[in-house]
Amino acid sequence: MIRGKQHIKRLLATYYWRGVPVMAKQMAKQFNLNPKYAPYAKQLADCQKWGNPPMVIFVCVGGDAFRSAQNYNKDRDYAAMVLLPGQEPSSLKWPVKGCPVVVAWDGNAPAKLIIELVKCLLRALAISVTVWPTWEDFSTPIGFFDKTQQPIKFINSREIIRTYYPKAVQS
Repeated sequence: MIRGKQHIKRLLATYYWRGVPVMAKQMAKQFNLNPKYAPYAKQLADCQKWGNPPMVIFVCVGGDAFRSAQNYNKDRDYAAMVLLPGQEPSSLKWPVKGCPVVVAWDGNAPAKLIIELVKCLLRALAISVTVWPTWEDFSTPIGFFDKTQQPIKFINSREIIRTYYPKAVQS
């Protein structure tokens, strides 16, 4: 009988870890109730907390993201963060409130990830989000007119720089 009570106590004790129920910890992890900052975002959050926001925030995505972010962070007018490969943008905190954001996209990341990143940055109250495809040569024409089709259609031949605004600003 005593063995049974000790067994139940031991089972109940496994549901608590450091005073927090394990189920609650698993739920917090599953629903991302405790998000973490992206690389270099903590320094940006500290600057904003003290009322010193940068002029432009860069979010570097792709192969050379850390080196690009380090170069942008050398200038005090800019701040840069990194989205790591395989990381979901919605699982991170983005301290971009009241600042314009430029996403430096090198083409290695899929377009769906960039779209999700833009949505997360706008939800984090960025003034605007500009997607800059850094692999494109902007001295070439953006496209051409296909005269073989009727009516004549314009065909895009490369990516362009696009700026997105929150819905309240668009109207």
